Amino acid sequence: MDEVWQKLSEPFPPEEVQWRIEALSKDRKRALVVPYVDARTVLDRLDRVVGPEGWHDEYQVLADAERTLKDERGERQERLVEVKCRLTVLGVTKEDVGEGDSLKAAFSDALKRAAVKFGVGRYLYRLEKQWVDYDAEKGRFTPPRLPTQEAPEEEEKPEAHRLIDQLLERLKEKGLGKEAARILTRYGGYGKTPEETKRLYGELRSLLKG
Repeated sequence: MDEVWQKLSEPFPPEEVQWRIEALSKDRKRALVVPYVDARTVLDRLDRVVGPEGWHDEYQVLADAERTLKDERGERQERLVEVKCRLTVLGVTKEDVGEGDSLKAAFSDALKRAAVKFGVGRYLYRLEKQWVDYDAEKGRFTPPRLPTQEAPEEEEKPEAHRLIDQLLERLKEKGLGKEAARILTRYGGYGKTPEETKRLYGELRSLLKG
């Protein structure tokens, strides 16, 4: 069984990992992206490791309703669907709840969340979110490299950036990760000038001190 769980939790080939935008910088020239895999990739992993007969899934729709969202564009209606997935692998059952703006999206999210409890794609949650250049006109960005991908040697990160990274780790430990992310979004990452980087560091320090 240990070998099965190990195979389920193995990293995916880089070409199977996709990236989605979580936030845009204020000038819309930088995007904060996070890695993910789609539901079909999860299904393929289960089939390859335990065989189609070695697992099964069950679903329950928990909610399907319209909700009102308010943002800079005003009020708008959005559908929210919540689905619970019970995933059984070799007789072991785990469950989790997913959500989306459609039944299909919610079912996929629930499956992936339940599969994470078996180790499938869990490592993706431990990867750092990354800022990348974003083309607002085309709605495109260049996906970052995963740790498993070979990359050309890069210059050592500037000292100011390393200090900011250390601050971010301390803020995450104190449960202030979301607040820190909002500050980073305003600056589009580390800031575009040394002055902006200095102000960013000062804001993060103030947040840490409370």
